[in-house]
Amino acid sequence: MIQSFADYVVYQLLGLSPHTRLGEAVNFFFYDTIKIILLLALMIFIISVIRSFFPPEKTRQILSRHNLYTGHFMAAALGAVTPF
Repeated sequence: MIQSFADYVVYQLLGLSPHTRLGEAVNFFFYDTIKIILLLALMIFIISVIRSFFPPEKTRQILSRHNLYTGHFMAAALGAVTPF
């Protein structure tokens, strides 16, 4: 679906040939840009839903129960998984 849209925009609207390196490069860039934006939007939505179930107070309470190194490791892991 995304590839056919990218093909239409690049080859029909922009008039580039699919048999040239420029046409293939622009098509790849356009396709990957759309794909990355959609995946990023999906990730942000899912992470936002997950984070809505964990208020900051509850997270602090869970992390404070563990020793210093385990708490830091868990906080770093949580920050890496839910960066937004």
